[in-house]
Amino acid sequence: MYRTLLAPQMRFGPLLQIFCSSCGKILKESSTIELQNEQLKEECPSCGSLLIDTLENRRLSLSAIQQQGAHDTSHKTIEKISVNFQTAHRQIEASNIKLAFDIDRLDSLFNLNTHGSLCIKGEQKYAQLLIDRLCVHSMLPKRHGGIGEDYLKIISIDAGNCTDVYQFVDFARQYGLEAKGVLQNIIVSRVFTIYQLAHLIIYELPRIIEQLSSDRKSCLIIVYGLLHLFLSDPHIDKKDAKQLIKEIANSIRKLSEDRFIVASFADCNGEYEKTLLPVFDNMIEIIDDDDDNRGLLQTKVHNQHFRRKDGLTGVVLRKAELTLVPAR
Repeated sequence: MYRTLLAPQMRFGPLLQIFCSSCGKILKESSTIELQNEQLKEECPSCGSLLIDTLENRRLSLSAIQQQGAHDTSHKTIEKISVNFQTAHRQIEASNIKLAFDIDRLDSLFNLNTHGSLCIKGEQKYAQLLIDRLCVHSMLPKRHGGIGEDYLKIISIDAGNCTDVYQFVDFARQYGLEAKGVLQNIIVSRVFTIYQLAHLIIYELPRIIEQLSSDRKSCLIIVYGLLHLFLSDPHIDKKDAKQLIKEIANSIRKLSEDRFIVASFADCNGEYEKTLLPVFDNMIEIIDDDDDNRGLLQTKVHNQHFRRKDGLTGVVLRKAELTLVPAR
């Protein structure tokens, strides 16, 4: 469908000028302008605001057109030129941003950026430590390998009743970040049924992301205990559950095209896992077989886009490494 704005077609004008009311960027000039509804969902190339909120039009007279033309050809301002360079710079910066756990041996097996997906399978407490560490590390300034508090929002969906705010605080203090600032950038939502979880991921999450995108914030999406609710209720309708898992998997696949999603779940070896695992670009499987109490964890890494030349697909980690950040 189209929304059409019409102006009388005259040789010299008047014509319509479409512009972003947030930054004043002129997007199009014509006597007849057609905009698809999908275009209204796009961002302004200059300031990043959603066009559905900021798009406006104005009618220009012949004298205004002539004045504007003279001004554009003889007085092209540095400000207008710099807007385009800033846009290109932001695109380059976005492509260079890397997410990391700040554990060198583990990070060397990945190439995580601001879009894609990762699932961490295994005992919840270790998966959660890795996720919390990734989240707080991403809030470090860019010069220290993060995205920065001012440019990041973390959306945390707790489907396993396991969110540990104090662990975020502990990591923030170790990294020298203000705990209050870190917590203010984390949006937490708890769900208690499979239907709440599905509705949040499929319908609510895209709207939340769209709102945050209007503030030019990068979004890191976390789902703790993705399969917990499906496994903990013995009276669950299996048919409903399988259908919801498929819809959740499709939503994760779509959202991860331009956002980064991390999910954790316990090893269940069931049909749910078979449906979900192919959706994720990367996977870490944590195996706690520390029978001799040496404090070690075995990890297996599955990655569709990156392989080490020596064929290594996993590392052994000390449990203490998950809670302590390296000294700087």
